[in-house]
Amino acid sequence: MPFSATQSYTGTPDFKVIDINPEEVAKTLQRYLERGSKLTGVSLDDISTSVSELPTDVKKTTLADLLEKGMKLFDAIVWLSADRPSSHPLRVDAAMTKNKIPSLHEVSRAVFYVYFFLVTQARYPAGSKSTDKPRVANFLKVIMGMDDDQSVYVDRICSFDPQKFDPAWVKAVDFKGFGQETLSRFGLGVAGYRLFGPFKLYTVKDGLGQELIEAANFASTVAKAPATWDIHPLTRNVNILTNRGNLNKNLGNLILDVFTEEQINEMVTTKILYSKPTREAAHRNYLTWSSADDISGTTRIFRST
Repeated sequence: MPFSATQSYTGTPDFKVIDINPEEVAKTLQRYLERGSKLTGVSLDDISTSVSELPTDVKKTTLADLLEKGMKLFDAIVWLSADRPSSHPLRVDAAMTKNKIPSLHEVSRAVFYVYFFLVTQARYPAGSKSTDKPRVANFLKVIMGMDDDQSVYVDRICSFDPQKFDPAWVKAVDFKGFGQETLSRFGLGVAGYRLFGPFKLYTVKDGLGQELIEAANFASTVAKAPATWDIHPLTRNVNILTNRGNLNKNLGNLILDVFTEEQINEMVTTKILYSKPTREAAHRNYLTWSSADDISGTTRIFRST
C-alpha cells in the first residue's frame, strides 16, 4: 500500500513538559511576592504565648491582662492582632513567677527606650541575639537613667527579632503627653537630619561655584525647616531617592566641598557629626541640586496638635 502524507502514524507524544500561563502564574504569586518583599511581619510561630496563669476569659482578655500575667508587650500585640488565635493558645509557664514579671512601669520605660532609638537612629536597639549594637545616646543613659545593656530593654518587650515589628508605628505617636526633657532632646535632631545639621550652623567657605552654592542653600533650607516623616528614614518618601539621590552620601560629599577642614574638624569634635564624611565618588547628584526644598513635605514629626 503506497505511503500517504495525510495518514496519521505519529500518535500523540507526551513530552512530560508543562507550559505555564505567565499571567495566571503572576496572579497566583502576587501575594507571595508582596509578603516576601517585606522586611516586617511577625509569624505567630515566632512569638511566645507563655503566661503565669490563664485569664478567666481568654476571648475577652486585654493587653493589660496579658502584661500582668507576664506576656511580653510586642508578643501580646501580635497575638491580639491575630484575634487571639486558637492555633496558638496561651500556655502556662510554671517558671514565670510574680517576681520575674516586669512591672508596667518597667515595660513603659523599655518601650520608650525602643521608641527613642527609632526616632533618633531609625533602628531598633540590639536584642540579646544581635552582635551589631548601635551606640546608645547619653540622654538615655544619663538623663533617663537607662544604663542597662540595650538588649535588656528589647528582650523585656519582645521575644522575636524586633525588626519584624513594623517600626512605622512611631509615626502615629502623639507627643503631647511626653516629658519636657524628652521633647527638648528630640528638638536637637532626629534620624535623617544629622548631615543636614552643619548647614544651619556654619557658613560655607568663599569662592564656591554656583552649583555648590545652590546645593548648600537647599541643605540649609531643609535643615531649618520642621522635621518631617517624609525625610525620616523609617517613613521616607520614595520619590526623594529619585529626585535627590542618596541623601547621606550626597550630603557627605557636599560637606567636604563647601566647608573648611577646620570647620569639619570642629563639627566632629562637638559631635555635630559622628565622624568626618568619606568621599563617595559615585554620588554626584548634589551637583545638580536646586535650592528649593521639594522633599520635606507636610507630615511634621513634632505636631502642634
